Amino acid sequence: MLKFEYRICTSFNWTSKFAEEMKTCFFNSGFKFKNFKVLDNRNAKEKSELISEAEVVILAGGHVPTQNIFFQQINLKNELKTSNKIIGFSAGSMNCSEEVYAQPELQGESLDPNYKRFLKGLVNRHYLYSYSTRMGLSLNHYGSLY
Repeated sequence: MLKFEYRICTSFNWTSKFAEEMKTCFFNSGFKFKNFKVLDNRNAKEKSELISEAEVVILAGGHVPTQNIFFQQINLKNELKTSNKIIGFSAGSMNCSEEVYAQPELQGESLDPNYKRFLKGLVNRHYLYSYSTRMGLSLNHYGSLY
């Protein structure tokens, strides 16, 4: 019988290094931030304050299910419910959808009978519709802007 374990990434040095690289990329592209802070397990209890003070919330990449678990643990969906300052890329953008398809990517995930491929995401379609309507944008019946 195969046994698989999923762990929340605790490699904070790697996370901090990646954040610094992203900060440099944004800075070199003309984006200037007053503050640039990482939200992870080190400061998850401060999530409400960090998110409310943020000019923009960047949901970065990584392992989709691991990131999704963290988002669920800190109830990020509720924290971002009224936010219009989200940028997602890679796993971060995938976890923004209403329903997330987490394609197996780590060794053994495709063989694990308990691996969950469909996860709850951060955004409900009605939030997107509500936001787009306030911004004067139109959505088609697939939820895409046109």
